[in-house]
Amino acid sequence: MFEFLSRKFIKKSYDMDQFTYRLSLISLSSSIGIAINVLLFIMKASLGFVIHSQAIINDAFNNLSDSVVSLMALLGSNISKKPADKEHPFGHGRSEYVISLLVSIIIMYVGFTLFVNSVKSFSDNYFDGISFLTLVILLLSNAFKVYIYLLNKKLYKDLDSELNLGVMLDARNDIIATSAILVGSILQAYVSFNIDAIMGIIISFFVFYPGLEMFKDTTAVLLGKRVDSKIENKIDEIIMTSDLAIGYHDLQIHEYGKGRMAGSVHVEVPANLTVEKVHREIDKIEREIYKKTKVKITIHMDPTYCVIEDK
Repeated sequence: MFEFLSRKFIKKSYDMDQFTYRLSLISLSSSIGIAINVLLFIMKASLGFVIHSQAIINDAFNNLSDSVVSLMALLGSNISKKPADKEHPFGHGRSEYVISLLVSIIIMYVGFTLFVNSVKSFSDNYFDGISFLTLVILLLSNAFKVYIYLLNKKLYKDLDSELNLGVMLDARNDIIATSAILVGSILQAYVSFNIDAIMGIIISFFVFYPGLEMFKDTTAVLLGKRVDSKIENKIDEIIMTSDLAIGYHDLQIHEYGKGRMAGSVHVEVPANLTVEKVHREIDKIEREIYKKTKVKITIHMDPTYCVIEDK
C-alpha cells in the first residue's frame, strides 16, 4: 500500500535530489501514522471509558502520543527540506534532530502521566472485564501496529532515519503493550486484585523508555557526536592513496541532517611542488571523498619539507 501511495503523492522529478526524496517518504509515512493512531485513540479511549479500564485508557493515550510523534516527524521532515539560505548556509537538516528531541520529551511526559494515573487507580477494582467488542478492537489495533512496525522498519533500513527508527520501536512496544492488556483482561476474571492497573503501570514504562532512549541519542548528535568511523576510515584511505599526500591532521566532520555532511582537513604535501600541481591533486581528492562518502570536505594544504620530484 505504501508503494502505491508514494507513487501517487510523491512526484519524483529529475531535479529532485535523494535528500529531498528521502524526506518526502518520511513525510508520507508520518501522515499514515497520524491517521492510524488518531483512529486507534478514538476507538480505545471510547472503549476504555465505557468499561472503566485504566490500561486501555493508557493505551489510547499512548496512541495519541504516537500521533503527536508522527505529526512532529512530519513537521521536522518538511522543515529539513528547506534549502540553505543566508542565515543557514548548511541548510535546515538538523531540524530533524531538534524535532526528535522535542518528541522524546513529550513521550517521557506522557509515560510519566500514565504511570501516575495507573498508581492512583490501583485501589479501584471497578473493571467490567473483556467483551467481544474489546477483543475485536484490541486485535485490530495490533494489526494496524504490525503494519506500522513493518513499514517503518523497511524505511529505517532504506533511509537511515532516526524518526522512522523511533516510530518502529514505538510500534513494537505498542504491540507488546496491547497484547499485555488482552492477557490482563482475560486474567482479571480469575484474580481478586486489580490486574488492569498493573498492566497500566507496565504500559507506562513501555511509553517512557523509548522516549528516554530517543532523548539520549538525539542529545548526543546535537552535542556533536562523532560520525561513523567507517566514514573517517574511508577518507583516510582516499587521502593516503594520493601520490602527493604525505599525511594529514585535524580532520573534522559535521553532520547537518542525515545525508548532509561537511568537513575540513589539513593535508601535508611536499613544499617543493608548484601550487598549481598540488591544487589539482587536492581538488581530485575532494571530489573522490564526496563521491565515496558524500562528505563535502575542504582541504587545507600544509607544505612540509619532504621532497618529491616534480615531474
